[in-house]
Amino acid sequence: MQISSICDSDPVRWNIRLAGLLEFLREHGERRITFRGCRVLARLTPEQLSQPGVSLLVATVRGQNGRQLAGVSFVSGFGKDASLVAVHPLYRNRHTGTALLSAQLERLGSLECTVACDNTASLKMCFNTGLVAVALHDGPTGKPTLLLRSPLLPGSPSTTLPQEGELLCQNPS
Repeated sequence: MQISSICDSDPVRWNIRLAGLLEFLREHGERRITFRGCRVLARLTPEQLSQPGVSLLVATVRGQNGRQLAGVSFVSGFGKDASLVAVHPLYRNRHTGTALLSAQLERLGSLECTVACDNTASLKMCFNTGLVAVALHDGPTGKPTLLLRSPLLPGSPSTTLPQEGELLCQNPS
């Protein structure tokens, strides 16, 4: 499997490629990809791909007819505007989604997304990538939804947690 970034400057080629990616998301997103996220991707221009916090990655595999699409991941606004991952059923349970999301995190440095609590496959992918749940709210369909974020960089003030063997309370009373 190969993960690569999409960036086209030719408008005709871009529109054809974008239409194919949107079709892939519709076909293999299991009706769990939000309308808002698809709309952000549908309006994406090649120029926007160079902005901070925006990334479009694909996972491809070598097939009989050349490289075939196995998965797609799109992030906008570091995930605040949109965060989408879809994997073809033949390549699920092979860590394809985890590899895509990990590549997004490595590329962007930080990431956040929302996942419905009943979407165990996506939650597993996010947790395998190292994202942590920070909030619970009602999603666009009214389902309980987790807000997941990449952990803060080590050494930042809000992440200094006690290590094993350290006292939890410095001034016991």
